[in-house]
Amino acid sequence: MALNYGKELEFNSEYFNLYQVSKNTYGAISKENSGMGGNAGFIDLGDFAVLIDTTMKKEAAEDLRDAVIKYTGKEPKFIVITHYHLDHVMGNSVFDSSILIITSERTLNNIKVENGKRIEDIKSTSAEEIEKMEGALKIEKDEEKHKEIENNLNFIKFVKDEGFALRYPNLCFKEELILHGKNGDLHLLAFQKAHTDGDVVVYVPDDKILFAGDLLFARRDPWLGSGDPEGWISVIDEISAMNITTVIPGHGTLASKSEFSLERKYIIEIIQLAKNHLKTGEPIKREDFSPDLKKWTSPVLQWNIDFLVTFLKK
Repeated sequence: MALNYGKELEFNSEYFNLYQVSKNTYGAISKENSGMGGNAGFIDLGDFAVLIDTTMKKEAAEDLRDAVIKYTGKEPKFIVITHYHLDHVMGNSVFDSSILIITSERTLNNIKVENGKRIEDIKSTSAEEIEKMEGALKIEKDEEKHKEIENNLNFIKFVKDEGFALRYPNLCFKEELILHGKNGDLHLLAFQKAHTDGDVVVYVPDDKILFAGDLLFARRDPWLGSGDPEGWISVIDEISAMNITTVIPGHGTLASKSEFSLERKYIIEIIQLAKNHLKTGEPIKREDFSPDLKKWTSPVLQWNIDFLVTFLKK
C-alpha cells in the first residue's frame, strides 16, 4: 500500500523503511516489532533540513540522522515534535544541542510534566525487576513476545543509563509557525484536545503532504487514552478541509487523506459502543464494528474501551 504514495529507497535500517514521498519529502515508516515506535520523516527545504519526530529508540534516531544527511547533504537544522508520547521524543538526546527542537506550547508542558513522571518511574525500575525480565526473555519461545520483552528491557536500560536525560524542545509556538526555505514553506499547526492536548501537524503546501503525527493511525485502532476523542473528531474535520494528497501517519503505512474519514468513523463507532455498554452492560467486541473496521488488529482496543467508560462518565 505504501508504494502507492512514495518510492521506497534502499536505506539500510532495522527500524524503518524509508520512502521518498516527493522531491524533497521523506517518510520513515516504523517496522513492526522494531521498538522504534512511531513513524518519522524529514523535509529538505534547500538551505536547511527539518526532521519530524525522533522515535523511541536511540539507534533509530541515529539512523534517521544518517538518512537526513545522506538524502539532503546536511544535518537537520530543526526537529519538530508532534506530541509528547515517548515513542516520538526519546531520540531527542541523540542530536547536537545546536539543533533547535520545535513543538507547541502545550506539548512542551506535557513533555516536562507527563514524560518527566514517566521517566522517573522507569529510572526506579529495580534490579530484581530487570533480572526477572531477563529471565523471561531467555525462556520465551514466541518470536513476537520475545521481541516485545527485548525491546522493553533495552528501553529501560537506555533510560536508566547514568548519561541519559530527556532533551526538551527549546522553541515553541501557540497555533501556527511557518518555516521558509529555498525549496518552499513548511507550516506547523497546533491543535488542542485531540490525540493529546497540543498535537502538531506539519504541512508541505507545495506538495500537498501532511505529517500527521498520531492524529492519524492508518488502518489500526488509534490510541484514545491521552486525549479527547470528541475533540479529535473536530480536528479531523479541520484537517479534512485541507488540500492534502499524501499523509505520513504517526503509525501505519503511508496513506491518502481518506484514511482520516475511516479513523473518524472508528472514533464515532467506539464512542457509541461505549455508551451502549454503559447502558446495557454488554461487552464490546471487534465484531460490533462496521465491516471495514472489523479486520483491524491492535492491542489497544480494550484499553480504548476502558478509557471511554471512564471518559464518558465525567
